[in-house]
Amino acid sequence: MSSAVRSTLAVWSLLMLSTAASAWGFSLPVIAPVVSTIAVMVVSAIKVGLVMAFFMELRSAPLAWQLTGTLWVAVAASMVVTIYLY
Repeated sequence: MSSAVRSTLAVWSLLMLSTAASAWGFSLPVIAPVVSTIAVMVVSAIKVGLVMAFFMELRSAPLAWQLTGTLWVAVAASMVVTIYLY
């Protein structure tokens, strides 16, 4: 198995595990709804970053595109959390 296939499989597995962990872990009644919602948003932002980096090949793009993608994810996630809180 090549290095590219291994890294893609590892990232895909991480995405699937984080989805399952978010669905199960943050739905427990011991966690406050606001905390679990914000945690899900943070996990989602990280997952979007991984998809952009590994499946949209952003990690091999020029630095300006990498920074733009990272900034977009950070701003979008921050806006969604801010709108949710207020």
